[in-house]
Amino acid sequence: MRNKRKKKFIGSPAQKKLLILVFTSAVIPAGIVALCLYYLIFNLLAWQIGIPEAVAYNLIPVARKVNLIILIALPITLLAIWTIALGLSHRMLGPLSRLEGELDDIISDEKSGPIQLREKDVLKPLADKINMLINKFSSS
Repeated sequence: MRNKRKKKFIGSPAQKKLLILVFTSAVIPAGIVALCLYYLIFNLLAWQIGIPEAVAYNLIPVARKVNLIILIALPITLLAIWTIALGLSHRMLGPLSRLEGELDDIISDEKSGPIQLREKDVLKPLADKINMLINKFSSS
């Protein structure tokens, strides 16, 4: 059976494109929100206080703590987003890759039986219809 995953990470150009799309669509809005919050906390607070010495005295320790939290949380968050995007790309494009491989085997006469996909694959109904079409033409 050909349903074993060959590559653990990026299996095809389509999966790479989908992975990049999902990752950037999560990271860009999160980055914009983080920058807005950073601006809100420091610039608006500094404007409200209005005294430069007091601003520096009060905000520098807070800015250091916020920067430390960002340095710790950012890699963890990016890794979590990447892992979720990778899982989504596998779930979406894995069945397509398996169907394509099965069809290649049938076309090259390496396989003569029906197309076999996992029961939970999104493209299982399509594979079943292709199997019915193959049976219809082979019985004619």
